[in-house]
Amino acid sequence: MATCPHCGRVLRITDWKPECPDCGVNLNYYKANDRLLDESEKVEIEHAKFQPKVDRAKAAYAGSWKAILRIVFTLLPVGALFLPLANLMGKENVIDVYRYLTVDEIKAGVPGVNAFHAAVLLLLASVAMILICLIFVVMSLGKHGKVRTALLYGVMLAAALGALIALTVAVGTPEFVGRYGDPSVGIGAYIYAALQALSFVWNLLLVKSGIPVKYTQCLIGGLPSEEYFGYVNGGWSKEDIRRKMLVALAKLQIEAEAGAETGCEEVRA
Repeated sequence: MATCPHCGRVLRITDWKPECPDCGVNLNYYKANDRLLDESEKVEIEHAKFQPKVDRAKAAYAGSWKAILRIVFTLLPVGALFLPLANLMGKENVIDVYRYLTVDEIKAGVPGVNAFHAAVLLLLASVAMILICLIFVVMSLGKHGKVRTALLYGVMLAAALGALIALTVAVGTPEFVGRYGDPSVGIGAYIYAALQALSFVWNLLLVKSGIPVKYTQCLIGGLPSEEYFGYVNGGWSKEDIRRKMLVALAKLQIEAEAGAETGCEEVRA
């Protein structure tokens, strides 16, 4: 059952009027200002907690030249895929190599073909990791961001090196030589692996040195968020914090009025 917030009377279904039958207080507007302040503070608190995540995400992607260079190094290996990755019937890039993976050759169990198949699968895995790394880089400055970033870029590099090793094994097997004459690893495969290694090393340097983050100042009831949370963690009562808010809001109002007067004087001048 509902109760009157002022006198504590238990309200019945027949008490349909907005006023309490005992004390006469309006139940709809009782301490309405306090409820509005509570809701306002709740919204501002949630914003103050979420805004640092946005600031870190922005800094991780384009917050400094270090972050921008990370994106460039992550995408550079994609260009190497269009260079010759293998020299079989010609100079094949990533678009051509899939033509040599027929179902019959895989089922036949030819060692060279199976190694070549593994090389292509690892290559595709490393390309997929490029996209995954670009997605997760927004969280690279979070709580577990450093470990996650090093792990993802490490997996990407391992897949690229595995593809290069598997391709080297494939072109050296007698079965593959007999099929394609004089196969060899293309320059693009080496450049791709080297660029992946460069991206991995750069991210390790960023993990060690860090990326500067410019945090947005958030206000809660006119108080800077760090000051507000300091009062809360210090055990201050709501009333004492509200008094601080009144002083802060009054100061902001005076500054706003002073700024408006200055602007009007400049316009008149």
